[in-house]
Amino acid sequence: MKRKLLFSVVLLSLSFTVLKAQRSNIKMVRISGSVTTAEGMPIPKAYVFVDSLKTGSRTNKRGAYKIRIPEETDIISIFSEEYGLESEVYNGQTTLDFKFSANNETFKQSKLIEYGYILDIDVYRNIGVKSYSEYSDIYQVIREKFTGVSVNGTSIVVRGPVSGDQTPLFVVDGNYVDSIDNINVDELKDIELIKGEGAALYGARGASGVLIITLK
Repeated sequence: MKRKLLFSVVLLSLSFTVLKAQRSNIKMVRISGSVTTAEGMPIPKAYVFVDSLKTGSRTNKRGAYKIRIPEETDIISIFSEEYGLESEVYNGQTTLDFKFSANNETFKQSKLIEYGYILDIDVYRNIGVKSYSEYSDIYQVIREKFTGVSVNGTSIVVRGPVSGDQTPLFVVDGNYVDSIDNINVDELKDIELIKGEGAALYGARGASGVLIITLK
């Protein structure tokens, strides 16, 4: 009954979420929590959804997640093909834990579309994002777009477990570059930060994170 009610709320809030995704200057807040089975075991690689939108964030091997969400968020959902779907109403808390029921229905991720969920993560990523041309330079883009990144002038440091030099690897239109000083924000199409396991493809050079930049 609880899940049916939450599904209804999700469907009703879907149109509002899409409208929010088109607005800029939305205040974002940080939230974290743990995701466990009915027996208290961590659930890794579960997807995090915010107001029916797939965020691209997943739980780690300890079943923990961290994410920035719009302050106006209504519902946070966790999905695992092995354990099903759990949803909770968000009331401004900074910590929200999920404990899956042993009786949850399990199904493929594609079935979420029937419940009104949107699987295109770009919709969520664009919530509150200004047009890049509104930024003064690419360093302001990086400072405001990514958490866990320190930007001081033209110096970029990705905070994490790596010791020593933490300047990320720059990849512009598929090419490695030493500097991004000359990039005009009017020419910027997309920028993405990859770190941790996702940066392993780039070997030791990507140990401090990888900034992938695509120009128009």
